[in-house]
Amino acid sequence: MSSSLDIAPEMRLFDECGHRLYLTADERGRFLEAAAQENREDRIFCHVLHYTGCRPSEALELTTRRVHVDTGEIVFRSLKKRLRDAQGREKRPQFRAVPVPAFLLDQIDLVFDLRRRYQSGKGLDDLLWTMSRSTAWRMVKRVMARARISGPQATAKGLRHGFGIAMLSGPTPLPLNVLRDLMGHSDTKTTEIYLQAIGYEKRHLVMQAWDTR
Repeated sequence: MSSSLDIAPEMRLFDECGHRLYLTADERGRFLEAAAQENREDRIFCHVLHYTGCRPSEALELTTRRVHVDTGEIVFRSLKKRLRDAQGREKRPQFRAVPVPAFLLDQIDLVFDLRRRYQSGKGLDDLLWTMSRSTAWRMVKRVMARARISGPQATAKGLRHGFGIAMLSGPTPLPLNVLRDLMGHSDTKTTEIYLQAIGYEKRHLVMQAWDTR
């Protein structure tokens, strides 16, 4: 069996030519800056992708009820989890709660009027975004281009991979099992792939430091 069949696309951080498939910290920052020029709804969509590492299709499923202002979490349905068990039986949908910064919740509340919806009990199950997946994909590509990010990493998946790496490369890296749950991976082995990129990024930063001396 060829290696291309053994390795899932989710686990690849470099393509066949060795090009990165993830955003660096600098690129992630530029993506946020470029998103500021979008309308309010699209800007918040970009921020949700950046701060949660979710897939665009998972963000498009969000409703008011899934944004927990009181606990500071956004709840996503994990779309890539297997729908049936080993015996072929249908499995229940699986959800994951991702903590987010308070300012992001404030922005979502400002744009979508979450607290008023909660108080009135109306619109709790209405989708926050009604755009299609293809429209969301084009919008992310547009923001990437505005941020001068080009290459195979300039995708929503590149942003997701960048989130995973950022969570492991900060001053207090997350335990792998915690990151696994945040990203909706079925197995910690999938999450471990991000450890490979950390070594690459550290070396790149060291070489940059030497170039400035």
